[in-house]
Amino acid sequence: MSKFKKTLLCGIAPLLLASMLGLTTQAVASDERLYGRFTKDNELYTPRNYREWVFIGSSVTPNDMNDGAAAFPEFHNVYIDPGSFAHWKKTGEFRNNTVIVKELVGIRGKESPSGNGYFPGEFNGIAAMVKSEKRYPNRPGNWAYFGFDGESRHGAIQEDSACSACHQQHAEQDQVFTQGYPVLRAAKP
Repeated sequence: MSKFKKTLLCGIAPLLLASMLGLTTQAVASDERLYGRFTKDNELYTPRNYREWVFIGSSVTPNDMNDGAAAFPEFHNVYIDPGSFAHWKKTGEFRNNTVIVKELVGIRGKESPSGNGYFPGEFNGIAAMVKSEKRYPNRPGNWAYFGFDGESRHGAIQEDSACSACHQQHAEQDQVFTQGYPVLRAAKP
């Protein structure tokens, strides 16, 4: 092999490898920026474009079906980040860095031209849960729960007693209420 060919191969091979690694690193970094950006204190920034994620289910807990005092008298529309949904479909498990967003929507009323029922009203905000061994090693199941107040750019980490305790006691799998999310049940291998 000529000296020129050796020099060319020795110069191109590292560039190709670096390019491939760069793309891989860039894709992972892009995934993390899209679905889970955090403050230096590991608080979750408001997830971008979560309504474009995978919708996994919705529930409503009206006051009139809960002795006038429902804990959450609103609709909960729930979304999971696309990468975690793809992982779920392959494994039936929630991967490290899973982000699940719960959109909170008030109840507008019970009458509509289409009939009686419960109908969504105004958007009230969001809550989220994130699974991360690195960020939350001391949280049950490595899940942290976030509440987003008004104009805040990031959610505050909730005490374990606020969310995690109920999720640990009542969620069907890994602190996620899979029993209420037909999309997850249908996609599980």
